[in-house]
Amino acid sequence: MKNFALFLVGILFSFNSFSQRPDNQFYFRLGYSSPTWNQYGMNKSLKVEGVDKFGANFEFGNIFMLHSLLPARNMALGINVDYLYTNVNNFQYQDNTLEQNFSTFRVGSKIGPSFTYSLSRKAAFDAFVKANVAWATVAVPYQKKINDADDYYSDYATVGISTGLNFRYGILMLGIEYETISPELESSEYEGVYLQTMIKTLAGEGDDGSKSKLPCVNFMVGLSF
Repeated sequence: MKNFALFLVGILFSFNSFSQRPDNQFYFRLGYSSPTWNQYGMNKSLKVEGVDKFGANFEFGNIFMLHSLLPARNMALGINVDYLYTNVNNFQYQDNTLEQNFSTFRVGSKIGPSFTYSLSRKAAFDAFVKANVAWATVAVPYQKKINDADDYYSDYATVGISTGLNFRYGILMLGIEYETISPELESSEYEGVYLQTMIKTLAGEGDDGSKSKLPCVNFMVGLSF
């Protein structure tokens, strides 16, 4: 056990000997966005046989390192800014064309603090918590083979939270992120009519009120410089 502990200490010293001060990072990345089954406050009732969920996410931004806030050379606090992101989440019934499907689109920006730890000259971890500002959120209910998407539901300048972790090796960047945001999706045709109220009425469940909870998990790959 003592030898194993000495071995671990030796590995840590080896990492630190090759580590360097983290640099500012510009990145862009894309990946799969998985909407959770309890979107719209449905308590996982969307998780039924014959329903597919899928999504996609794209973003680009910067991590600005604030070296003076931490004494360790291989660590840094920073400000993580996503200048622009786009996100789409979709629930779709496989066979029954009479069932209601949903697609949700978001465009926004994010900003918040980050912590970076450099394992070596090439490898580093970033942990972050960001305010998620969705400049526009649009939800489109539709039925396959039936053109009933004339009405859509939208909200603007909604603020949520994003938390996650990156791993960087060279210019490769991998990330996982959890987002939660609750826009008031109002009908484009009927003022004061909200998508959350419609879902609550039709399904007999879901959250009360006008806000629709739209949590999702993003798995991303990209490049950082």
